[in-house]
Amino acid sequence: MSSDAQKKAYKKYNKKKKTFSVVYTPSDINEGLRLENYLNTISISKNEYLKGLIKADLDAKGIGYPESEQRT
Repeated sequence: MSSDAQKKAYKKYNKKKKTFSVVYTPSDINEGLRLENYLNTISISKNEYLKGLIKADLDAKGIGYPESEQRT
C-alpha cells in the first residue's frame, strides 16, 4: 500500500474512533503514579484497564447501549 493510501485509510479509520483522556495535574500526580505502578504489575495497557473500569461501572449502573449505528 502506498504512503498516500495508508494516510487516507488511517484518516478514515480515525473518524470512526472515540477518544477520551485522563490528565493528572501536579496536585494529583500521586494518583497517576499509583495507577501506572499498578498497571506495570498486572501487565495490561492503560487503555485496556480504563475501558474495563468504565464498562464495569456503566454495566453496574444499568446504562444501556445506544441504538446501534451503521458505521462503514
